[in-house]
Amino acid sequence: MSIEIRNLSKTFQKKGKEIIALDNINVQIKEGEFVALLGPNGAGKTTLTKILNTLILPTSGEAFIDGISIKEDKKIRQIVGSVFGETGGRSLYYRLSVFDNLLFYSTLSGIKKAEAKKRINSLLRYFDLEDKKNTLVMKLSTGMKAKTLLIRALVPFPKILLLDEPTLGFDAESSEKAKELLLEFNREIGTTILLTSHNFVDIDDLTSRLILIDRGQIIQDCSPLDFKSAAAQEYVKLVFCLPSFHYKSFETLIKHSAGAEILFFRDQDIDNFIFEAKIRPTKYSLNETISRITVLILRAGGEIYQIAPHMPSLKESFLAFLALSKQKSVEHPKSVEEMFSIPFQEEE
Repeated sequence: MSIEIRNLSKTFQKKGKEIIALDNINVQIKEGEFVALLGPNGAGKTTLTKILNTLILPTSGEAFIDGISIKEDKKIRQIVGSVFGETGGRSLYYRLSVFDNLLFYSTLSGIKKAEAKKRINSLLRYFDLEDKKNTLVMKLSTGMKAKTLLIRALVPFPKILLLDEPTLGFDAESSEKAKELLLEFNREIGTTILLTSHNFVDIDDLTSRLILIDRGQIIQDCSPLDFKSAAAQEYVKLVFCLPSFHYKSFETLIKHSAGAEILFFRDQDIDNFIFEAKIRPTKYSLNETISRITVLILRAGGEIYQIAPHMPSLKESFLAFLALSKQKSVEHPKSVEEMFSIPFQEEE
């Protein structure tokens, strides 16, 4: 099932002022995609997810799930599973047991009782909650409540999953198990998943597409790899020996023959002509740049002791984006969309 968002806007009134949470959003997510929604606090991520889940209405624009308008809330809720990262488990019934909570919500989804029990027990075992099935929710730990919320979303085997910080409160082992299960739902059942999270490792491991939102606008729509390449610097760290070394000559060779620039350079052992450098590609890929640098040094009679490529993490890239965003908001408040030059992902 696909998600289509057309010219979607949402404004709120706060102390007499109009707050723009979403500003003319247009997005298409194809059936079976696993997409990350990333942005700083207050960017509009949760607002967008809640609109898709029919919890709040947009001010203007439209959104469709499998061709069904979100205004048809009963139909939408039958095909969408959702988790909103609230560790207190406020959307569970505190005075019901874990099992009774899950069975109640399964019944609302139209699942037959026998099948619901089978799925619930299977998921409780998977998340090591079987011994807590008869425990009142009010007596659960934060992590156990979070697991229960995720299980509740998965029991109907939904074709669409809207996940806003779904593993908030999970321990490391449970988080890994949740990731494996979400990938299985995506690959085996074909569930379309929209994930909002600040867990950058999860986004890198799970998703193939990144939608970046800031100040209520879509800033970028690309793969996580393309975003990392554009938002933060990739470079190669090099420790090498090169007799008859002249910095200016070396800098020129790096620029013209390797298509790169020197970010950092120092003498590690001047008596033995050993140097350390960080070099950033400007013309070729990182691997091609490394190959060209290697050839240059070996042909000049030098030796290479260490050559270590550095690809920026998604977290590094996001922090670089935030820094650039703050700078642009001061210089050009209305030109955030110009921050990166990555082409937006085109629909086939």
